[in-house]
Amino acid sequence: MGSLEAMTKGSDARYLGDTLKLKVAQGVVGAVADKGSILKFIPYTMQAVKQGFQDLGASTLRSAHDLLHSEVLRLEVRTGAAQVEGGVHGLVSFEKKFF
Repeated sequence: MGSLEAMTKGSDARYLGDTLKLKVAQGVVGAVADKGSILKFIPYTMQAVKQGFQDLGASTLRSAHDLLHSEVLRLEVRTGAAQVEGGVHGLVSFEKKFF
């Protein structure tokens, strides 16, 4: 249903929660740091997709699709701990930069 602020503005009515005495927030209020066009991110996204296809050994969308439905490619679920361990860690100083 959203944050308490959203529920007071009527979002709880969509889920029939407007008659409840006790309201439980299922979200938070936040702000977006950057607004504007996403056009500057498209080249980065395209390059990321190309590199992902290269990692798979696929040269086209069709070949990537075929790999997903074959016995050759196996996807694995990684736990949160594995993702942290696989990332940058153990450094004295590290600054993550986005673009």
